Amino acid sequence: MTARTILSFGLSFGAAASAFAALTPAQAAEDPAPVMPIRVMPINDHLTAFYQGRPEERSVKHGPKRWPDLGAIFVGVATYAIHQGDTAVVYDSFTDTGSAQWVRDHLAKAGVRHFMLVNSHWHLDHIGGNAVYADTPRFASEATRTKLVAKQAAIEAGAEEGPPAIMPLAVPDIGVTADTTIMVGTVRVVLRPAQIHSADGLVIELPGDKILLAGDTLEDTATFVAEPQSIPQQYGNLSAMRQWGFTKILPNHGNPEVIAKGGYGLGLLDTTRAYIRRLVEHAHDADFQKQSLVSFVGDAVKAGDVSLWWAYNEAHANNLAVVAKAWKGQPIPGFDKLP
Repeated sequence: MTARTILSFGLSFGAAASAFAALTPAQAAEDPAPVMPIRVMPINDHLTAFYQGRPEERSVKHGPKRWPDLGAIFVGVATYAIHQGDTAVVYDSFTDTGSAQWVRDHLAKAGVRHFMLVNSHWHLDHIGGNAVYADTPRFASEATRTKLVAKQAAIEAGAEEGPPAIMPLAVPDIGVTADTTIMVGTVRVVLRPAQIHSADGLVIELPGDKILLAGDTLEDTATFVAEPQSIPQQYGNLSAMRQWGFTKILPNHGNPEVIAKGGYGLGLLDTTRAYIRRLVEHAHDADFQKQSLVSFVGDAVKAGDVSLWWAYNEAHANNLAVVAKAWKGQPIPGFDKLP
């Protein structure tokens, strides 16, 4: 799809919109149980977050862990629905079809009849429930589509990151290559490719609300470094993203209390940018892989831009390892000369 593409979907307002506004927690409790409990967080009258996971460390049992635990449940994971009248755009589909179906059923009870799915990128914790939306338009960056087609057999066999398999995998059928606008009633929804975290990223901007649905481009406590070689480019792309005009950020992985209150400020973006810069700038330190997470983000925690969460200690250790390997013997770039 090309720049300035605008897709508009007909809506019926009135009763359907009122039904969504009137849906109560007691009614939501009647929905089928998901694989993990899901918290419903209304952000405004046309944006709702669905949040799963983030258990206290003491409640996590010892033993082998699987990719949904490590990539999503332990750090906490949100998906989002932009809705008006009888139509909704759902941003990511959780790790499994049970949870995705719960979200779809919840929205259907509120009067939604027409669904669209947008995948933020190809990582498994964002596409696990795609099959629930197999009968709907499914958007992703064209890079995500290409990646998932290539990896479909491995993902469906449970061989990409180990079990559980995602079977079947519903690959997105609409590839986005430039900014693309979808009108959900009067709500302008802008799909924006963003090569941050992974080269195939696709974020959603809601210009009318000055909100960014960030996918995995930003997260609290710290971003997970999936592509360490491109950190300088990601650093520059984050700078460009900061100029878009949004003032609130809703990440897929973050503190549920902050998300429920409407999201993060721009300090989350600044913290992420400083974090990945420091990773590279210190990659040659003799004690690099022993440097703690708090030594990287302590000031941001004090400022209230992010919060420390136990599961990110493991993510940080992984970041140190992959950055040390990627930048071993490589010259450290001058970040001050980057955009």
